[in-house]
Amino acid sequence: MAIASLLRIGEPGDGLLKRLVDGIGPVAALTIITAVGRGETTAHDAVQGLADTGTEAAEHSQLPAAIDRWAVRACEADAVGSDLDKIARIGGRLIIPDDDEWPRMLDDLGPAAPLGLWVRGAASLSAALTRSVAVVGARAASNYGTKCASDLAWDLAARGITVVSGGAFGIDAAAHRAAIARESPTVAFMAGGVDRFYPAANAELFEQILATGAIVSETAPGMTPMRHRFLLRNRLIAASSQVSVIVEAGWRSGALNTARHALELSRQVAAFPGPVYSASSTGAHKLLREHEAELVTCSDDVIALMDDGTPALFDTAVLSAAAGSGERPPSLDPREGLDEREKICLNALTVSKPLDVGTIASRAGLTIADALNSLTALDLAGLAARRDTGWVKLRKPGG
Repeated sequence: MAIASLLRIGEPGDGLLKRLVDGIGPVAALTIITAVGRGETTAHDAVQGLADTGTEAAEHSQLPAAIDRWAVRACEADAVGSDLDKIARIGGRLIIPDDDEWPRMLDDLGPAAPLGLWVRGAASLSAALTRSVAVVGARAASNYGTKCASDLAWDLAARGITVVSGGAFGIDAAAHRAAIARESPTVAFMAGGVDRFYPAANAELFEQILATGAIVSETAPGMTPMRHRFLLRNRLIAASSQVSVIVEAGWRSGALNTARHALELSRQVAAFPGPVYSASSTGAHKLLREHEAELVTCSDDVIALMDDGTPALFDTAVLSAAAGSGERPPSLDPREGLDEREKICLNALTVSKPLDVGTIASRAGLTIADALNSLTALDLAGLAARRDTGWVKLRKPGG
C-alpha cells in the first residue's frame, strides 16, 4: 500500500525517492512525506532526523525541496482514493520487487529502477521477459518500416521470444500486432496509467495484448501520458529486453532515447538500415555510423546478438541447474559484486560519450573522492575504462 501511494507521489525514475525508500523502507518514507503534507513537521526537520539516523539520502542537498514537492502530491493522493482498489476493479495488479513476478532485470537501473509496476494482462511479467527483444521505431512509419517490424516480430515470436514495445502508432503497433497474430505474449510499456489506453485509437490492440501478454506502467492509474513520462518509460523498455532493435527512426525519434538507455545499461542495440534518402531512417543510420548499434536485417541477426556466446542476462537455466545440485550458481555478471556507490557510478556512465570525473560525480550524487574510488573499482572489474577525455562504460567485461 505504501508503494502504491509513492508511485502516485513521485515521478517515474525519481532517483532521490528511490534512495530514500532504499534507505528507510517505503512505509517510513511515506509516513515522513505524509507528515510534512499535513503540517505535522517540516521538510527541514524531517531531513535532520534522517541525517541523525545516518540515512544516506539525507546527504543530498535537494532532499528538503523534494520532500516538500512530494508532500503536496501526498495530500492530492489522499483525495484521489485507493489506486489498489481501482486496479483491482479492472483486473490488474501492482507488483513490487519482493514479488515472484517482479522482472529482476529492471534492478539493473539502480537508482532509476521503479519502486513498483502496475500490470494488466494474462502473462506473468517475469516469465514473459525471460527472453525478450524490444522492437521500437517511428510513429509515422513507412510501409518499409512497418513490414520490417512485422516480419521481425513474427519471427521472434515463432522462436518463443517476447516482443516488447511501447504501444504507439507505427513500428510499435506493427510489432505488437505481429506477435499477437503469432499467438505469442507481447508486453507494452505505457507512459500513463494502465487503466487509460493511449493512444485511444489503439484500444482494440491493447485489448488483444491483455489476452496473452501484459500492459505495464510505472505511473498510477488515471495519470496522463506526458512527454517526460514517455522518455522515462523508454528506460523500462530498454532494461526489460536483451536486445533493443530500432527498426525505423528519424533524427529526433523517441526510439533513439530507448537506444541510449540500452547503451547505458550495456544492453545490445541493433538497427535496420533504411533507404539512404529516407528521413525516417536518419536516426537509425546515425546509430550505425557511430558504431552504437549492430546492423541487422532479420530475426537470425537479432538472435545471434542474444546468443553471442556469453550467458544471457536473464537466462535462468544455469541458476536452476545449480540450485538443483545444491551448488552455488556461478556469477553471470561482474556487477553483482559492486557496492551501492559503484553501481550508482556505473549507471552514471555512458558507452559512447566519455565523461569527466566532476560530471560523473554530479550525475551520481557522489563526492569527487567517492566517484574516483568507484571508477577505479569499475576499471578493475572490466566495466569501465578511462579514455583521453574521460570515463566510459564498457559494453562487456574487458571490452
